[in-house]
Amino acid sequence: MEALLNSPPPKVDSSDWSAFVRYYNTEKMKKLAARNTTNRKILKVSHAGGSKSNARKASQMAKKLGRPVCRSEVVLSNLIKKNGIYVNEEAETLAAKISENLSQDQEHAALSGVPSKIYAEPNDALGKMFGLEHPRRVRGLGVGACPSKVFGLQGQVVGSVRTSNSSDNNNQTHVRIEDLVKQVNSLQDNLVGYQETKLELSQTQAKLTTLHKFLQDKFGSDVPNLEDISHL
Repeated sequence: MEALLNSPPPKVDSSDWSAFVRYYNTEKMKKLAARNTTNRKILKVSHAGGSKSNARKASQMAKKLGRPVCRSEVVLSNLIKKNGIYVNEEAETLAAKISENLSQDQEHAALSGVPSKIYAEPNDALGKMFGLEHPRRVRGLGVGACPSKVFGLQGQVVGSVRTSNSSDNNNQTHVRIEDLVKQVNSLQDNLVGYQETKLELSQTQAKLTTLHKFLQDKFGSDVPNLEDISHL
């Protein structure tokens, strides 16, 4: 370790480098590194995303494509190396299953997505493959995402109903939850004012512009300009 301590990278303060090296040589970090190594060996589907977060990758993809992206696209991009080859056979199989519903997710993202966020729904391509999400995470969205934040209460109900058993008790519970959701939605509707309506109109216009660009990219000159449509 002494040799490493005496060889800080260029433009790195020697005291900062020393603290960094000593921290990563503590027993706590050694145990964590060993556990990560073990977990990596038993990982069935690897990824080619590196250290780049899914949120950052999605932002870059959205800028490149000129439209919002769905979580299926982000996950799919992490299964393919830069040379276009899948990371392994399991990844290729997973990609094939995702691709079955990918076009539908892409259209939903273009129509309903927000440019700065990854479009995700409980019943999208990943939802159909894996079912109900873990309460503390959402596949493809990275750190900090959970179903209640991403899908809302209604999304959790949809996912729960879709994957649960059809027993009477469960059905009664789901109906009760749906009733509560409707009550909440009704109260929220009553609180909608001028500013919220104005914001919704602005968001709708942005979605329309994004969808129009998506359709023009897909169908070319067959899609008229928005100005021409407004005069019809």
